[in-house]
Amino acid sequence: MKWTTALPAAVLALPCHAYQPLARSPGPPSSGGSSQCKCSPVDPCWPSNQKWSSLNQTVGGRLQRVIPPGAVCYDSFNGIPTADPAKCAVVAAQWTNSTWMADQPTIPMTTHFSNNTCAPNPAGVPGPPAGCPDQCLEGFLSPYVILAENANHIKAGVNFARQNNLRIVIRNTGHDFMGRSSGWGALVINTHRLNSIQFDSKRLPDGHTGGTVKVGAGVMFQDVYPKAWARGLDVLGGECPTVGMAGGFVQGGGQGPLSGIYGVGSDQAVSFDVVLANGDIVTANDKKNSDLFWALKGGGMGTFGVVTSATFKTYPTVPVVGMTLIIADQGDKFWEGVRIWYTQASKYTEKGMYHWYSMADGFLQIQPMVAPNLTVAEFNAVIDPLLAQLTAANVSFTAFPVQSFAKFGDLYEAMWEKTHWASGGNIYWGGRMVSQRDVRERGDDIVAAYRAMSDKYPGQVLFGGHLVNPGNGVKDPQQKISAVHPVWRDTADIEVFLYLPPPCQNAEQRAETERRVTYELSSLLRDATPHSAVYPNEGDINEPNWQREFWGSVYPKVLRIKKKYDPKDVFWAKASTGSEGWAVRDDLKLCKV
Repeated sequence: MKWTTALPAAVLALPCHAYQPLARSPGPPSSGGSSQCKCSPVDPCWPSNQKWSSLNQTVGGRLQRVIPPGAVCYDSFNGIPTADPAKCAVVAAQWTNSTWMADQPTIPMTTHFSNNTCAPNPAGVPGPPAGCPDQCLEGFLSPYVILAENANHIKAGVNFARQNNLRIVIRNTGHDFMGRSSGWGALVINTHRLNSIQFDSKRLPDGHTGGTVKVGAGVMFQDVYPKAWARGLDVLGGECPTVGMAGGFVQGGGQGPLSGIYGVGSDQAVSFDVVLANGDIVTANDKKNSDLFWALKGGGMGTFGVVTSATFKTYPTVPVVGMTLIIADQGDKFWEGVRIWYTQASKYTEKGMYHWYSMADGFLQIQPMVAPNLTVAEFNAVIDPLLAQLTAANVSFTAFPVQSFAKFGDLYEAMWEKTHWASGGNIYWGGRMVSQRDVRERGDDIVAAYRAMSDKYPGQVLFGGHLVNPGNGVKDPQQKISAVHPVWRDTADIEVFLYLPPPCQNAEQRAETERRVTYELSSLLRDATPHSAVYPNEGDINEPNWQREFWGSVYPKVLRIKKKYDPKDVFWAKASTGSEGWAVRDDLKLCKV
C-alpha cells in the first residue's frame, strides 16, 4: 500500500457549497412590461423610488439596494464610486469562506454563476481576477433585497412583489447547487437573520420520544449542531456546516451522515410556519394545511411560500465508527479500485453506513466512512473484505485506522476534512441519485461512465457524493411521509460532478458549458443508470424531463398543491414544482411560455 501525504489540490478544493445557475448575458433592454412577464428594472412598470421607499419604511429600514461586496475592488459599480483597497483585501481574503459568503445578502458562492461580476483578484489587490474584464456590473444579481428579521417583513415583501408583478427570489445562505436563490431583476427576500433555536423534549403524537428543535429559517447546521450535541442529541443534517436547515435542504428532500438510520431530511419535519403567496402567515403540519405540510417535505424549493421557521425531530445521540480510505493509483489500476469499492455500495448502506467521497482521475478520498450504531468489529466485518479485494487486485490504497466515538458530534469534529467546507470557484454542476438496483445490475457501467467523463475533459471534471440509503432508515413505499422521488428509498449513491470551465466566459461560451454538462457528461450517467433519479438540490439545473427525474410519480400531486396555494405563480424557481409555465429569456426577464 502507498500513502500519499500531499493530497491533490483539486480534490482538497472540492467544495460542498452553493453554486448558482447559469444564465444568459443581458440582451437589449425590452420596451415595456407585460402581464406575460414579471416586471423588470428595464420596464416602465418597475416600481418608482417612492414605492421602494414606502416598502423600506414598512420593513423598518431593512430594504437594501444591492452592491456586491467585491465592488470595493473596482473604481465603480453602476456609476457609483466604490474603490476601497483596504476593504478589497478583506473581501479577497474571505471570498472562499463559506460562512462569510452566507452572510452576504445576495452574492452567490461562486462568481461563475453570477456572471463573474465584481469578483476580487485573489491576491487582494484592486481589480479583477486574471483574464477577466476590469468592470463591476450588476451581472445576474438582483437589484433589491429585504434583510428580513420576522415574518411580517417577509409578508410585506411578498405583498409588494405580488402587487407590482415582481419576481421573488428566496435566499438564506446561498448554499444552492442549482442556482434557485439568485436571479436578475428580482426582489430578494433574505431569511438569514431569522436565527432562533428552541429545543423541546415533549413526546410527539406519533410516539417519537427524542424531542424536537424549532429553528428560524436562517439557522444553519453549524448553528444547531453544537447546541444539540451539548444536550446529548443529534439532528439529521448535511455534512456541510453552512447548509440552511429549514429551506431548500428540507424542501428538496435533504440527506446527511445519519440518513442511513433516520431517513430523508424531510422525514424529520414536524411543522412549518409559512408566508403564502397571498400574504397569509400560516402553520402547516399534519393537522393544519396538511397537504402543504406534505409538499414542503421534499416537494419543491422556493415555490410554495416562504418558510419562516420549522420544527424537526431530534434523537438521543448514538455511538459511531469512522474511517478514511484513500485510493491513489494510475490508469486501469485506479479505476479497478474504484469499481471494487463502488459496486459493493449495498453492503455498506444496508448497515446504515454513509461514505462521503471526492474523486478525480487517479485519486479517490473517502473521508469519512460513517457507521452509526455499529461496533468496530461490525464495521470491520463489512470493510475488511473490501480491503482484501483491493490488495488482491494490487491497487495502491491507504486505510487509516478505524476510530470509535461515543457520539456523532465527536466524529464530525475529528474526521471531516475542513477544506471541503470552502466556497467559491468557477464550477457548474451535474448529478445523479443512483438506485441500489442500478449499482447491483450496472455497477461496472457506472464506473465506466465516470471514467469516460473524466477522460473526455481531462482536469475539468471532479466527482463527489454520498453512498447512503435513506430507505434503510425510513420506509415510505407510498410516499405518505415525504413528497420525494421513490428512488430516495432505494438509493445507493447521491452523486455530483463538477465541471470546471474557463473563467469569465461570454454568453456563447457559457451556453457551451451548459451543453457539455447536460448533453455530454450527464448523458453518460443517465444511460448507465436507467432506474435512477436526480436529487433536486444536487444536479443539473437544465436537466431534461426534470419533473420525472426530480420527483417521479409524486409530481402530479405536488403540482396540484402548488396550484392550490399559489395559483398566480407569485413564487417561481427554475426546475422546481410548477415552474414549467415560465422561463428566463435571453434578456434575463422571467416570462410565461
